[in-house]
Amino acid sequence: MSTTLDRLRRLHSLRPQRTNPEPVYAPLEDEVSFGNANGTFDDTFDDAPLLPGAEVVSDLGACYLVTTTYPLDTVRGRQALGALLQVSPATLAPFHPDFQLDGVDFSQAAFVDTETTGLGGGAGVFAFMVGVGAFAWEDGDAAAAGTPPASFELRQYFMRHPGEERGLLAALADDLSQRRMVVTFNGRAFDLPLLRGRYLQHRRHLGDRGRVPLIDEGAAHLDLLYPARRLWRRRLQSCRLINLEQMILGLTRGEEDVPGALIPQMYNDYLRTNRAGAINRIFYHNREDIVSMVALAHRLVLAYGEEASRDVQGEDWLALAVCYERQGEFARAEHSYRAAIDAIADDAWRADAFARLGDLLKRQERWDEAAAVWELWLTSLPGHDKTPFCELSKYCEWRLHDLAQAEMWAAWALHDLRKAAPYQQRPGQIADLEHRLARIRRKMGGTAE
Repeated sequence: MSTTLDRLRRLHSLRPQRTNPEPVYAPLEDEVSFGNANGTFDDTFDDAPLLPGAEVVSDLGACYLVTTTYPLDTVRGRQALGALLQVSPATLAPFHPDFQLDGVDFSQAAFVDTETTGLGGGAGVFAFMVGVGAFAWEDGDAAAAGTPPASFELRQYFMRHPGEERGLLAALADDLSQRRMVVTFNGRAFDLPLLRGRYLQHRRHLGDRGRVPLIDEGAAHLDLLYPARRLWRRRLQSCRLINLEQMILGLTRGEEDVPGALIPQMYNDYLRTNRAGAINRIFYHNREDIVSMVALAHRLVLAYGEEASRDVQGEDWLALAVCYERQGEFARAEHSYRAAIDAIADDAWRADAFARLGDLLKRQERWDEAAAVWELWLTSLPGHDKTPFCELSKYCEWRLHDLAQAEMWAAWALHDLRKAAPYQQRPGQIADLEHRLARIRRKMGGTAE
């Protein structure tokens, strides 16, 4: 006799078998100008040799190193690279306490950016190029004596083939051991976890070099993406580094740059063909990322610091004000809210600044000043936001005990809301105003509407 399991197997065999269709990949927009019809990278310099560099050899293997030195007066954006030495990362510490920025300065920082074989994580993804930028001294011992750095040096460690990964990791560990802080752009989510994973993968062979304290989660780490997003997300559609370069730093990259999405493919093509032209463009891309991070760090410290007026505009003032208020720096928050009201052109963001400033003053029980803000709001901005009318009604009823004025503001708001389109009304807003107006009229001895 057949068992139930046998019957189920026969029934399953009668079902039409599904086949997985071949995946269809939509081409990236950037590939239109960088790729050709057969999906390979189109580069007229494929036959060029690797950029001049040197082989770094240790007991754990070799890798290729390209070094670029920038004088401190090299201008990136509006400021020279050396200007970063005049400001402190501690300015950003109150806004990002988990970054561990107290007690460090930018002369001790390593600016790190990786180029990888994939855009996600996982055991199969590794960093085939790691760029490390740092301020350098002519004499290696000069830092201890208090002598200022002489240049900004960028070292790019490159794996000519996957067998050089241990050599790269060993050289990188030696480099980072000389620094006390790491600076990245989105490094918390991508670069540093990836590097930690690769060191863990090779821990048996790397020995003491297998643990790099600077990339541990508790080390001093300034990830520029987070303060940049807090400051500029209100007026920028994207806070990608390339977008910040264009919109904030006023920079445009050369034609030799490549889209980051194509970099894994380009490295795979290099391993298959040994043609280095595309790799040299990746060197350029990595170098531009790191030097831009120096300029961006300087811009952010100025924006969050005492001299914010030099580097802040429009919606940025609103973002700063929110940050200051969260830190309990109410005077700076108030100043920034008022600057936002004066500078912002967009009505929605300006209304947000009015609302936040009014709430800030109200929480400090500065009622008369809050009322002045609400009056300026309703006279400055057209629209159907009845918040200032409602706040003035409450102020007149509870602080001034002027029921006639309280009734006027509430009735005005209710009249306008009833004429507004439904999408311009918040749920329950009309009912709340009706209830408020009825209560005020009862207190006045009148009749409810």
